[in-house]
Amino acid sequence: MKIVAIVDSQIGIGGGFDQSLNAVLQMQQICEGRFDLEVFSTHQENIPYLATLGIKGTHYRYSMLDRMISKLQGVRWWQYVQKQCKYLTLFERKLIATDCDLVYFVAPGRMAGSLQKLNYIATVWDICHRDNPEFPEVRDFYRFHDKERLYKRHLAPAVLILTDSDELADRASHYYGIARSRFLAMPFAPSPFLKHSNVSSKNSVLAKYKLEEGYFYYPAQFWAHKNHIRLLQALVYLRDRQSWQPKVVLSGKDHGNLTHVEKFVADNNLAEQVKLLGFVDSEDLRGLYEGALAIVMPTYFGPTNLPPLEAWTIGKPLIYSSHLASHAGNAAVLVDPDNAEDLAMAMHGCRDKQRMAQLVDEGHNRIAEINHRRASAEQELGQALEKFAQRRACWE
Repeated sequence: MKIVAIVDSQIGIGGGFDQSLNAVLQMQQICEGRFDLEVFSTHQENIPYLATLGIKGTHYRYSMLDRMISKLQGVRWWQYVQKQCKYLTLFERKLIATDCDLVYFVAPGRMAGSLQKLNYIATVWDICHRDNPEFPEVRDFYRFHDKERLYKRHLAPAVLILTDSDELADRASHYYGIARSRFLAMPFAPSPFLKHSNVSSKNSVLAKYKLEEGYFYYPAQFWAHKNHIRLLQALVYLRDRQSWQPKVVLSGKDHGNLTHVEKFVADNNLAEQVKLLGFVDSEDLRGLYEGALAIVMPTYFGPTNLPPLEAWTIGKPLIYSSHLASHAGNAAVLVDPDNAEDLAMAMHGCRDKQRMAQLVDEGHNRIAEINHRRASAEQELGQALEKFAQRRACWE
């Protein structure tokens, strides 16, 4: 049996791209000696990143025609025309030409709408548009409804749906009326670049970005739901109420909220305390973690995120949103993401070295537990692939 993994994410999306790479590496390991695996990426710039991890990728240009047809899947007249003509998209014909039996979409997306014959594995990272519909990135201009249509159309036909947690699998099963047995919870893993041979040293990274060790680090794209503003409000509280002015380093690509963050920094005279790095090279990520006093992540979206995994892997204390406690266990200081004072006092507590050492130990325990769950889920995924291979033998 041959599986084709599709990498449709771009390097600039940060954690989503890293998770896509992890998914390919994982599938590569599961398929070894059992199934054939090929990797397509719709972005040419991804190919070198795949190569650095030992993954041979093929660039496929997903055409405008394919995109248009994918969007037409919900239109009844097009369904009738396509059914009568038995029309296959260029994308599906390309996959069939490679003798593909099963398509693996390693990230959420619309490309499954291009398939009429081939079976596929779908991926869901979150359903936060239902949890927090007020944020512009899931609210403005039909984005909520677009996300709903995406999941309603593309999840039910999938032979398997991968999520990052049992909690998400349970809720997606409930919301979209799909049997829970069709979901498999596969825990996320830290960025594959954290342990890569090309990783930059801490000292070189600190020198590159003109940083001094001991800052709070928040690696997150600039979306409203990432809640950078609460972190900045906490800095104001610490300065005005506690006479303490710690440094904060923010890295990530702008998705429309950076100007709002920059204005708050300027209006509250925080320029000396806040360093905005923008999108950073993957080889610099570990050094930025290592130089931090603690990792802080007051995000609203979950239930899981990559920075906590990376903090625990590297051995850094974590401050995390309290409503995501199921992900953190005992390995984080939990704070109310709506309360700047709560966050500020958690940051102030990071000067307690004994407490921070305990958090680091808890983090090591937590990542070991997650790694164990992932290994078990990988066995289940292998069994699901074997089961599909048996059924695939029933037709030409």
